[in-house]
Amino acid sequence: MSSSTMPRAAANAQALLGDRIILGIIAVAAVAAIAIGHGFVDSGLAWGVSLTLLAPALMVYASAKATMLSRMVLTAILCCFVMLHIQLARGTLELHFGVFVTLALLLVYLDWKPVVLAAALFATHHVLFDRLQAAGLGFYCLGAPNFSTIVVHAVYVVLQTVVEVLLVTQTRQIARAGEEMRDLVTVVDTPDGIALDLAQTVTVRTPLASVLQNVLGRMYAAMQAVQRAAAGMEQASRDLAHSTSNLASRSESQASTLEETAASMEELSGAVQQNATNAHQANQLAQGTSSIATQGGSVVTQAVDTMQGISGSSKKIADIIAVIDGIAFQTNILALNAAVEAARAGEQGRGFAVVASEVRALAGRSAEAAKEIKALITDSVQRVEQGTVQVDRTGATMNEMVEAIRRVTSIIGEISVASAEQNTGVAQIGEAISNMEQTTQQNAALADEMRGMVHTLQQQALELVQAISVFQSSRSSMALAKAPTNMLASQTTARASSNPGTMQLR
Repeated sequence: MSSSTMPRAAANAQALLGDRIILGIIAVAAVAAIAIGHGFVDSGLAWGVSLTLLAPALMVYASAKATMLSRMVLTAILCCFVMLHIQLARGTLELHFGVFVTLALLLVYLDWKPVVLAAALFATHHVLFDRLQAAGLGFYCLGAPNFSTIVVHAVYVVLQTVVEVLLVTQTRQIARAGEEMRDLVTVVDTPDGIALDLAQTVTVRTPLASVLQNVLGRMYAAMQAVQRAAAGMEQASRDLAHSTSNLASRSESQASTLEETAASMEELSGAVQQNATNAHQANQLAQGTSSIATQGGSVVTQAVDTMQGISGSSKKIADIIAVIDGIAFQTNILALNAAVEAARAGEQGRGFAVVASEVRALAGRSAEAAKEIKALITDSVQRVEQGTVQVDRTGATMNEMVEAIRRVTSIIGEISVASAEQNTGVAQIGEAISNMEQTTQQNAALADEMRGMVHTLQQQALELVQAISVFQSSRSSMALAKAPTNMLASQTTARASSNPGTMQLR
C-alpha cells in the first residue's frame, strides 16, 4: 500500500467498523421489534417489516460495505427499525429515546451525512406519522396526535444533530489527524531504521499532521547534516590518525637521526678541538721555526761577513806573499851578485861564495815556497770567493725562507684562530642539535599522546555514527551508513593490533 492511499485505507477501515456496528445494532433492533410486536399483539407486522429491512441491510453490507451507499442505507434501515418500534408500541413515549440513541450511535461513522440523514428521516417520520395519526389512518407517533410535542421533539433532534455534526466534524478532523500521524509514523518506522525522508511521501491535510511532517522534515535535514558531519568527522579522524601516525613515525626517525647527528657532532667537536690544539701547537712551532730561521739568517749574514773578511785577509796574504816573493827574488839576485863577486875575489872569496850559494839556495826555496803559498792562497781566495757567493745565495734563500716561514706562521695563526672559532661554532651547533633532539623527543611524545586522543576521537565518531545509524533516508542508505562504521571498526582493530603499546623513543 502506497503512502498516498493510507489515509483512504484508514477511512475505509473506520467505515467498515461503523457498518459492522450498525449492522449488529440493526440485528438487535430486529429482535427488539419482534419482541415489541409480540408484546403489543402485532407480531406479523414485526416479522414482516423486520425481515423486509434485514434483507437489504445484509445485501448492501455484502456488496458495498465500507462505502457511502452502505452507510446511508444502513442508517436509513436503522431509522426504519426505530420507527417500527414506535409504531409497534403504539407511540409509547419511552421508545422515542431510540431516536436520540440512534443519532448518538451514528457517530461511529465519523461522518455527518448519516447523522443528517437520520435527523431528516426522523423529522419527516414524526411530522408525517403525527398527521397520519391525526387522520386516523392507523399510524402512530405519539400516544395521541400532538403537533406541538412533535415540534419540541424536532427541536431536540435538530439541536442534537447540530451538536453531533460539530462533534463528528471535529472528531473526524482529530481522527484524520491521528490517522495521518499514524501513517507518518508507520512509513517512517521501518524494520531497518527510521527513514525520515519517507515522511514527505505521505499526503497530509490536517494541521497537526502537517506540523509533524514539517518536524520530521526538519529532523531529516538535521540528521542528514549530522550524518554528513559524523561522516566528515570519521573521515577527518581517519586522516588525522594517519597523519598522526606518520608524524609519530617521522618524529621517532628524526629523533633517532638527531641522536646520531648529536653523536657525530660530539665526535666532530672532539676532532675540531683536537685540530684547534694541533693548530695552536703548529702555530707555536711555526713561531719557534720562524725565530730559528731568523737566527739562522743572522748567522748566515755573519758568515757572509766573515767570509768577506776572510776574502780580504786572503788578498792581504797574497800581497804579503808577493812581497816575500819579491824579497826572495831580490835576495836571489843579491846572492847571485855575491857569488859573482866571490868568484872575482878568488880564493879569498870562496867562503863568501859558499854562503852566497846557500843564501841563493835558501832564496830559491823561499821563492819556491812563496810560489806554492801563493798558489794555495790564490786557490783559497778563489774558494773563499765561491763560498762568499754561495753564502750570499744562502743568505738570500734564508731571507726568502724566513719570509715564507713568517707567512706560514701568519697563516697557521689564522688557522689557529679559525679553529678556535670553529670549535666554538661546533659547540654551539652541538648545543642546538641537543636542544632540537629534546624538542623532537617532546614532539614525538606529543604525537604519541595525540595518537591516543585521535584514537579516542575515532571511538567517539564510531559511537556517534552508530547512534545516528538508526536514522536512515531509505533502506538502500542503510548499507551506506553501516559501511563507514564497519570500516572504522576494522581500522581501529587493525591499529590496535599493530600498535599494542605506546611508541618507544630512543
